[in-house]
Amino acid sequence: MTTVVSATSSATRAPSSSALFTRTGLLLRLAVRRERLLAVISVVVFALINSSTAASITSMYSTAEQRAGARTGLGGNAAFLFLLGPIDNTDSAAALTVWRAGLFMIAALAVCVVLLVVRQTRKEEELGRAEFVRAGATGPLASLAAASIAATAFSVVIALGMSVMLFPLGAGVIDVLAVFAQYASTGMAAAGVALVAAQIAKTSHIANLTASSVVILGYLLRGVADASGSWGGLRWISPMGWAESIDPFADNAVWWALPSLAVFVGGGILAGVLSRRRDIDAGLIAPRPGPAATSRLSSPEAVVARLTLPLLGSWVGALVVYGLVVGFMQPSVDELASGNSQFGDVVRQSGVDADLSTLFGITMMGFFAVAAGTWAVNVATRMRGEETRARTELLLATPTARGRYLLDHAALTGAGVVVILELAATALTLGNGIAGGDWSSAGGDAFRSATAQIPAALVMSSIMLALYAIRTALVPIGWLLVIVALFLGPLSGMFDLPQWAQDLSPYTHTPLVPVEPMVWTPAIVMLCLTVVFTALAWAAFRWRDIG
Repeated sequence: MTTVVSATSSATRAPSSSALFTRTGLLLRLAVRRERLLAVISVVVFALINSSTAASITSMYSTAEQRAGARTGLGGNAAFLFLLGPIDNTDSAAALTVWRAGLFMIAALAVCVVLLVVRQTRKEEELGRAEFVRAGATGPLASLAAASIAATAFSVVIALGMSVMLFPLGAGVIDVLAVFAQYASTGMAAAGVALVAAQIAKTSHIANLTASSVVILGYLLRGVADASGSWGGLRWISPMGWAESIDPFADNAVWWALPSLAVFVGGGILAGVLSRRRDIDAGLIAPRPGPAATSRLSSPEAVVARLTLPLLGSWVGALVVYGLVVGFMQPSVDELASGNSQFGDVVRQSGVDADLSTLFGITMMGFFAVAAGTWAVNVATRMRGEETRARTELLLATPTARGRYLLDHAALTGAGVVVILELAATALTLGNGIAGGDWSSAGGDAFRSATAQIPAALVMSSIMLALYAIRTALVPIGWLLVIVALFLGPLSGMFDLPQWAQDLSPYTHTPLVPVEPMVWTPAIVMLCLTVVFTALAWAAFRWRDIG
């Protein structure tokens, strides 16, 4: 009996600290394998954006006088202060590049880290895989540790890429170290927030929304502090504000990275405590349970709408906020560019007879069109998730035709594309009017430009649907296609690409409405391609196996 009691006591004893992290290395390798595609794409995109920004700055501000003019022009505008912060140093192209790309790209890195951590933690739990892992010979905190290490490595790699490339632009070692500290520390702070969000949220969607909202709120509070000048304390309450306080090329106060590192460590500890105390698949923040019975989901269309509309609401909300900020900047573009002859040269070389403010609006609407195509990738990802969880199979077991199910998603995705673009035009108009622009002129230009972008965005959405219909494993390729279409289309001018390469992007064929008349031939061709890809998706989905 004594032996049995002793064995029982030993079995129920709390595991040692080393046992808590058993097989962390194995789970880390698994995490790296799952993230290998998205991580590489993210690193390449960050590097391309930073290099293109550096090339633009070097071209437009090649002299000390031009860089000094940027401090009084761009640096004195409230909209740019809100988005990018003040310009504290213009001694080199590296300093101006860090200002132009800095805080916005730091926030983008933080959001990417949030998505990575949630994918490796709450998403795995939501799909039921975490329970199988925990049932094996792994420590209860091994998955959290693996996600933390993966997020840290991702942040460090991005930080190295964004900082080391500044050496050829005139940056010193201390300056580069400060830029590295900005990116790495903020990414790690976002990982700490995401680790906690993944423990308290019931679903990966809620965890992503919660942690990303914390990041974006910090970015907005910092923007208010910079733009107002009288709310400086808001800068000191979030990792985004701490990153700005590092102030590369001026103060180089690297010690401001310490609070962000404390958030990472504190978030990891809190997440570990919560993970040990809660049940698998449990969470404090959970979706509201639906009614026991309802007549609202009596048709496939109603089910598709119920699954898709909340996702559309998230996209619309984020893009409307961004559209307001962009519209607020638009009336001052001509004024900001008046002291730089390079801007005038760009306009003349474009061959378009229009002022910079109008061209700025058209360019930004092209980015909104890319975002509308990206929304379609999100829909395809949601469809893949429903099929992975066997819910699609249950729905199709009812008297619901496969073709009808797919076409319902196609119709709602297409409607979402139109809604996103038209509401983006509305936000641009409102922001422009608030900043003192001409409401009627700005509104007319924005809505005509948005409408012209619809065919290209619809082509992208139909391609995403076809990828899902052919094989669910092809859906992640949609993210790569969106990035390729972005760089071959709206961003192609930064890389001096040949025309045949630019023509591969549907966004290249959108006419520059309203400064050019609407050309209907490419629009009709793109609408026909939309029909072709949708028909391909319909046929492929009818014949392939579900699951």
